Amino acid sequence: MMTTTSAKRDDRMEPSRARLLILEQHARLRQILGDTQVIAERVLAGEGLVRELEQQLEILRTAFWDHNQSEEALLEPILRLDFAWGPARIARMMEEHGAEHAAIREALSGSALEVAARMAELAEDVDAHMAAEERTFLSPGVLRDDVVSTEDGD
Repeated sequence: MMTTTSAKRDDRMEPSRARLLILEQHARLRQILGDTQVIAERVLAGEGLVRELEQQLEILRTAFWDHNQSEEALLEPILRLDFAWGPARIARMMEEHGAEHAAIREALSGSALEVAARMAELAEDVDAHMAAEERTFLSPGVLRDDVVSTEDGD
């Protein structure tokens, strides 16, 4: 549940709070990816578990969808506060998310066995993507609570 923390920022969450929430989502996604990868490896090793993998893949798909929607909704208004870099950061985030969404949809498409064969690479790619976000859009230097706005509020 998202709450507002300052009337000065309209409906925007404080940058430090948004950063914390997104980092928590990244940690959850890493856990889900790891769990999915373990089940996928067991399926590939012939242990059965196809139904369990299908269920875990649905959890993974939902978590990615929810995270990406949340991340964009939280970050866009905050990044927009930085008039010098905000538009470029927003454009980059949207471009990267578009590419990420397409790659994830592709990697998660097909039968459970087909997806299992791609899980290790998918987990590595997604972890690298999240790590890059954590160094850029989610860095404490970008998501600061002390952003100075030159807007006159009109």
